[in-house]
Amino acid sequence: MSRSDFYNRYIRSEEWKQTEHERMRIDSYRCVMCGRPSEKTKHGLQVHHITYKNLGHENVMADLVTLCAPCHIKMHNYLRRIRSYEDERYHPD
Repeated sequence: MSRSDFYNRYIRSEEWKQTEHERMRIDSYRCVMCGRPSEKTKHGLQVHHITYKNLGHENVMADLVTLCAPCHIKMHNYLRRIRSYEDERYHPD
């Protein structure tokens, strides 16, 4: 099974739902970036993987964070810029 197949299956599992709920509880059902509570979000809260190295065995304190959809998009855009900068820095043309 490929890593993406595993991810897609795992993210729909009961185990992930429990882990996701635990992280949201830790973050008081609020986005950690903007503080927006779940009931004030258009698309609900999402749990973002800070790292995928422990996928399926996440440390809920170190590997995950609760974000609203707009902040989740901002986080991915930020990480994309950082990776692009690092690629340019370490692999100049």
